[in-house]
Amino acid sequence: MMARTHIAFAALMMVACSVGILQRMPQVHEVALAGAAGLLPDLDHPKSTFGRIVPYISIPIAKVFGHRGFTHSLLMVAVIIWLLLTHREQQNIPILPLVIGYFSHIIGDLLTPSGVPLLWPIRQKFSLNLFKADGWVEQLIYRGCWIGVGYFLWVALQRPGHAWIQPAQMALQRWCWLALEHSAVMIVQWVRIMA
Repeated sequence: MMARTHIAFAALMMVACSVGILQRMPQVHEVALAGAAGLLPDLDHPKSTFGRIVPYISIPIAKVFGHRGFTHSLLMVAVIIWLLLTHREQQNIPILPLVIGYFSHIIGDLLTPSGVPLLWPIRQKFSLNLFKADGWVEQLIYRGCWIGVGYFLWVALQRPGHAWIQPAQMALQRWCWLALEHSAVMIVQWVRIMA
């Protein structure tokens, strides 16, 4: 997946988890943090978004593990959870957005032909091979993620706008019934003329 799709997918996962599982509105900083964490596994690639920001970290990781190696594994997710839980009291770190964002990246790359080594240090890569990175399917996924974020926020806000949507629905239904009645009358008249 491309960086922007990883951000959108991570944001969707954070909002969906917050609204769907925790039954609360996500905080803006949580969604932003999840989106940023969705880029972290690519620290193993010096030309990635974070790799260009911190090349002194990215280049050594790339040389030791290669791209889509250790940083794209379940072991790394476990290490991150352990590190975050160990230092939570000292730093007041929001764990959930970081873990959701990071894990969403691995899920996203799992969907592409390149796959990910989920069981690293076993080097076998797992792939569902559903779409190619930066292809038209990924473009749809990118847009769908942001639509999904909007939907979950709309649900969490108890469907705002329902008060003005309902009268519009009623007017449209009334217009459809009038059009149907008018059509029925016209058909009856046409049948009488033809007979």
